[in-house]
Amino acid sequence: MRRGTLWILAGVAAILGGLVDLTGPLLYPHLAEPARQAVYVLIDGLLLFGLLGLQSATGRAIGWLGLAGFVAAVSAVLLVRSSATNVLGPQTYMLASSLWSIAMAVVGVALLRARAPYKVAAGLWIAALVIGLAGLALKDQGLAHRLAAAAFALASVALGLGLIRQGRALSGDLA
Repeated sequence: MRRGTLWILAGVAAILGGLVDLTGPLLYPHLAEPARQAVYVLIDGLLLFGLLGLQSATGRAIGWLGLAGFVAAVSAVLLVRSSATNVLGPQTYMLASSLWSIAMAVVGVALLRARAPYKVAAGLWIAALVIGLAGLALKDQGLAHRLAAAAFALASVALGLGLIRQGRALSGDLA
């Protein structure tokens, strides 16, 4: 399979993951626990595929800082999905999701430094972290959490659009 095709598929995965993540709060109250967990796994898997596409498309450009963010983000996804084991104690999920947000902000900084074509995604990942930290400082876990989660999900949609654009350009299919 050609690299451009892989980036397009990774882009589609990132968009789907971001959209399901955005609409999830509307679905969750209507889902039984096993189905809700399946949606979480679906979201995280799709976002992970998008992240793998990003690393493939920009790995050289974003350098060691981007690689460090990528490794931390993948590790965080694994910790989020295994949070029921409480491997980091009862706060495993909170720590893992915080690590994921920090890692994506690091990737965002690396993207901006490299002038990579993912500025909107980078800005939204950084915004998600800043909003989350502001909510923590203000002891507002409601609105701030929802805004940070929305920014994070929208970053995945922006990433997906960028990967598709870059994949089409590489494949010579600009239609």
